[in-house]
Amino acid sequence: MRTHPGTDTINFHDPRIQAGVIRPPVVELAAENTDQVVVRLTSGTLLMFPSYLEHSVDANTSEEERIGISFNVMFSSFTENLSKPLW
Repeated sequence: MRTHPGTDTINFHDPRIQAGVIRPPVVELAAENTDQVVVRLTSGTLLMFPSYLEHSVDANTSEEERIGISFNVMFSSFTENLSKPLW
């Protein structure tokens, strides 16, 4: 990633669709009641996260280009080698 001030964050949104159904009104944002996490990045950062995690970036307010490259990773024999059952 190449980023500059004003283009240096990514927002991750709560993947639990029903989490907001009975959520009380938010008076003041805190880590315990927010439905998103904002991560500040620096140029050259490789950030890996699961593909199901909804994310977004804010509008580029910088005069510079923001460049991000995305890709998918799949391990061969994942269930046999990396994700063995715990029982």
